[in-house]
Amino acid sequence: MPITTRKPSPPTKLQQFRTITESYLLQVAQKDFLRQYPSGSATTPAPRHGWVYKLLPIIFLPGYKLTPWPVKRRLLKLFFVHREQQWPDKPWET
Repeated sequence: MPITTRKPSPPTKLQQFRTITESYLLQVAQKDFLRQYPSGSATTPAPRHGWVYKLLPIIFLPGYKLTPWPVKRRLLKLFFVHREQQWPDKPWET
């Protein structure tokens, strides 16, 4: 167990959106997999509750499926990939 001295900062709205949409896409992929390979050993993913999860199949999923990959890649790069942080050469001199 790591030792921490501070509480982590709360997630931003963008981080919350990414978490919700990633979990939804995973749930959709699991349902498709179960449809293609029906077996008695697999279980369906747990349903999520809330108004956001009612809007995702109506708005988000069709938009996600219709968006071409170059546009998705650019949006991911714009919102979720951060530049490498640079340290000064001699931090003791600043």
